[in-house]
Amino acid sequence: MNIEKSLSDNYWEEKQIDSRNIQSLSQKKSISEIFSKLLVSRGIFEENYDDYINPNLLNNLPDPFELKDMKKGVERCVKALKNNEKIGIIADYDVDGSTSISILYKFLSNFTNNLVYKVPNRLSEGYGPNIRIMNEMLNENIKLLFTLDCGTSAFNTIDLPIYNSIDVIVIDHHLSEFKLPKVHSVINPNRFDEKNDYKDFAAVAVTFLFLMGLRKQIRELKIFPNIKEPNLMSYLDLVAVGTICDIVNINKYNRSIVSKGLELIRSRKNKSITKILDNSNINHVPTAKDIGFILGPQINAASRIDNSSLSSKLLISNDDSEIETISRKLFLINEKRKLIEQNIFNEAIEQIKKQESKKFIIVYKENWHQGVIGIVASKIVAIYNKPTFVISFINNVGIGSGRSIDQIDIGSTVLDLKSNDLILEGGGHKMAVGLKIDKNKLEKINQFLIQKFDLFDENFFEKKIYYDSEISVNQINKNFLDNLELLEPHGKGNEEPQFLIKDIVIDQVKNLKNKHILIFFKNDLGENLKGISFNTVNTQIGEYLMKFNKFKFHILCSIKKDHFSNSQIPQILIHDVKLIN
Repeated sequence: MNIEKSLSDNYWEEKQIDSRNIQSLSQKKSISEIFSKLLVSRGIFEENYDDYINPNLLNNLPDPFELKDMKKGVERCVKALKNNEKIGIIADYDVDGSTSISILYKFLSNFTNNLVYKVPNRLSEGYGPNIRIMNEMLNENIKLLFTLDCGTSAFNTIDLPIYNSIDVIVIDHHLSEFKLPKVHSVINPNRFDEKNDYKDFAAVAVTFLFLMGLRKQIRELKIFPNIKEPNLMSYLDLVAVGTICDIVNINKYNRSIVSKGLELIRSRKNKSITKILDNSNINHVPTAKDIGFILGPQINAASRIDNSSLSSKLLISNDDSEIETISRKLFLINEKRKLIEQNIFNEAIEQIKKQESKKFIIVYKENWHQGVIGIVASKIVAIYNKPTFVISFINNVGIGSGRSIDQIDIGSTVLDLKSNDLILEGGGHKMAVGLKIDKNKLEKINQFLIQKFDLFDENFFEKKIYYDSEISVNQINKNFLDNLELLEPHGKGNEEPQFLIKDIVIDQVKNLKNKHILIFFKNDLGENLKGISFNTVNTQIGEYLMKFNKFKFHILCSIKKDHFSNSQIPQILIHDVKLIN
């Protein structure tokens, strides 16, 4: 590792991989050593090479009935459909929840019109089932209720005796405590007593598995002989969207889902998804990154600062006029969200300056918009590389969002806070949590976290970028680009490769729209290569790049085909820069 920091205050370190594995895969599959290195670093060897390069969904999806309570839940749903019982759905307000609602609703509506769905208001009600919605379900004579992407920890609501007449099926993926709600079924690969390999599934994928089991049961029992069987594969675009946006690991199972889902998205058969992408001027072939950074925020925007059920309504709809109206509204809401978020972020940064010595960050203020504090937390983590809690207080009650770094499980931390009676409510994942706190306990929470995080070595918090390999500009050719495309789709656990290129000599540099830095340089054959550094005008990186005639650079970058041209010209996306002494 070069001990010199980059212009972005990062250390650069090459991923350490056993060269024997690289050479073995290279020889056995007749691929370049660079491509082999990229594969091995992602856990790909000879035995799983073919499956990774050509992900096959049917081969990779598990048997749904391996999950606890799946059989019980499926049988109860079949009974409800046979008897035309009224079925209710409650889901989380995020993308995972919205896509879960949409596929369950679309499937069930083939067999019944006796359906209702409700989404909690993010701002006034928070996460999961609440008394208001449960009372509405009771009053509407709901006999079977699904909770999607929520419910695993909803002991204070769905367990109340008043709701005993409603059979509840929880379909979720959040970490459970060492107890479960007393409901009909809890289908969750992350419940404490599950023994399976499916813990990285988003809730929408668990919902899809439920539909696989339900379709199988309906098919075997032949209870709806006159109804055309729904095509589950047609839902995979929505499953992919929820999977990408919930930032779960893109492992064997999820990679197959996302690959197939992206194919469907590119076919433009889903009017709702297509409209959102069109509104955002996505004119190239959509990638997983487009889904995560452009489509996802718009679906989420409604719940953050407007109507929580708006996105679910959009994803369920088949009406062109309704899709046009809602998608346009989501675009405008998201633009408003960006402004609110930036203001809170600026205020948070001022608070952070007073606590930089700590190994975690807590920032808070009265009446911060609760809908965007999770995004603010993520942005802070990206800068400071510390677990971060952003809390908005209304009077003495705070609603907070937490985000973490790879090395620290913030989900278990929140469960510890809860078990020590330091927070009112809380739960989530390893990397992201939500919580509710009493302001009077803020100092005790702070002391608890100091003791917790002080156990971690300082090295945990160093800002490091791990790159895949050093390459030269002469290695960037068509074959290299084609190989890189085989690694897609990218996401958590299958990140886009990063490369170190040393001694870059820039041929030409341009300020692009007073926002981005465009550079051109040549390989040894005199061929032009294009690089771009996004959003770096008026930053230290941008300033140094504009002074190209005075320096050589080392760069960290990703490389892809230029989306905005039909040629095979590579585009080098510059992420960080290091000066040569």
